[in-house]
Amino acid sequence: MMTSKERVKRAFQHREPDQIPVGELAIHAPVTSEILNRDAITGEGGLVKRTQMEFIRAGRRDEFVARHQSDTLELHRLLGLDLIIAELALPRQNKIAFKDIDENSWTAVDEAAGTWSKYLFAREPDIVCESDSSLKEGGLEAVIRFAEYLGRTPYSIDESQFDSVKFYVEGDAKDMFVIGKVPNLFPIGISWFEDFLALLCLEPDATQIMLDHYTDRALKIAERYIAIGVDCILVSGDWAYNKGPFVSPNHVRRFFVPQIKAVADLCHKHNVYLMKHTDGNIMKIADDFFNMGIDAFQAIEPHAGMSLSLLKKQYGSRITLMGNVDCAQILQYGSPQDVVEETKRCIREGAPGGGYILSSSNSIHSMIPARNFLVMLETARKFGRYPIVL
Repeated sequence: MMTSKERVKRAFQHREPDQIPVGELAIHAPVTSEILNRDAITGEGGLVKRTQMEFIRAGRRDEFVARHQSDTLELHRLLGLDLIIAELALPRQNKIAFKDIDENSWTAVDEAAGTWSKYLFAREPDIVCESDSSLKEGGLEAVIRFAEYLGRTPYSIDESQFDSVKFYVEGDAKDMFVIGKVPNLFPIGISWFEDFLALLCLEPDATQIMLDHYTDRALKIAERYIAIGVDCILVSGDWAYNKGPFVSPNHVRRFFVPQIKAVADLCHKHNVYLMKHTDGNIMKIADDFFNMGIDAFQAIEPHAGMSLSLLKKQYGSRITLMGNVDCAQILQYGSPQDVVEETKRCIREGAPGGGYILSSSNSIHSMIPARNFLVMLETARKFGRYPIVL
């Protein structure tokens, strides 16, 4: 019987392992708490972000990091997952001040950058969003000034941010496939996203300055991850909506593809894999996307019209595919039998010949019943042994 690390490596080598590897981008705390039958801190949902802010304010950063990594590892061990994703831990020396805190909102102030952001927390559906910021209020001119600030402020590594990945690589997750997640390569999920898109179209020089900073940050973090011993680097950050990319193919080629190629070159220099996550429908830029040096693609949202069988046919001989179990509809709202059939479909379409890792089409978010997640895993174990017979 293969170890989890061997199983996932087989998938990246496009060879059939003993059984389909299974993993998730994230498993959010409400689902974990239901499975472990206690309050847990995992994933990146709204409740965890709110808890993180409260722990930092109380001077309990180390306690939060230890809880997050130990709860995450306990869950992965219990469920028999084959891969685990490490994110940067919060730096021990926090440079962000929190103010205007109430039950459902708070403001974070970065005095060095001269910026502030207001966050809203919704317990249902367990999300935190940036609702306002100094950059949103200042418009394009403020975003240009922020780009100039980033251009004259090189990113510096804080070793304490690697506490979690060291915990996995050097500790009890040695036999698992460990993935280090770098921060997004451009601003997304922020209140001033429309202004960033305006910057992209109207101010290419300022855009390049900003993105060069994000690329430099990602390369420094990836290099440290690699030195610690991860098996793969993950670049997140969505490129598309359900109907297609949110920027033109020309902008993708000019700004986004070179960033990924730079990270890919670093990874491959050290025999480490590179995985790219994006939600949405990327088929209008598929050739660019799958030819920029990535080794794996995670998400494959059926809700956005992404077809696992089509990707397997067109790119599956060289790109490992991970995802496609519908977390927008079936995992969230479906019956256990619906989940069984959806999981079997993904096994049937993705598994033959290797090169497939079973997971949800994004993450196990807080609105997914734990029962349905467990049914997905049980189905993978029952029908995911090679040779695949379905």
